[in-house]
Amino acid sequence: MTAYLTEYEIKNGLKTLVKQYVENCENCQQLSDEFVELIRYTLKAKYANYNQETRTIQIGIKQENQNSFYSDIKVYSYSLKEAEKELDKNFSNYQGKELVYFGKFLKGQLNDVSSEIRVIR
Repeated sequence: MTAYLTEYEIKNGLKTLVKQYVENCENCQQLSDEFVELIRYTLKAKYANYNQETRTIQIGIKQENQNSFYSDIKVYSYSLKEAEKELDKNFSNYQGKELVYFGKFLKGQLNDVSSEIRVIR
């Protein structure tokens, strides 16, 4: 089945969803699997986890290293509010067909190969 979503609907839906994920994280002191997946895809991260001691989200991003055979992973720490702002900033950079993944994410159809999302402006 095909779903038609506007860029505004997707970006607004993501903003609302991230706000809910952050509130949930504040209450239960952990990241949901869906929130981890969204962070990893949006920020091109290798991993994301919640540090209960510092109350921050730690994100590992692969850094290419010319002098090493292996890639380095640089760790970034964000407070929950900073992470929310960083994700919102990144969502605003996506346009058109780039938003298809997020449309499927919002509709809960990531693994449904028969579903299709059309992004309209």
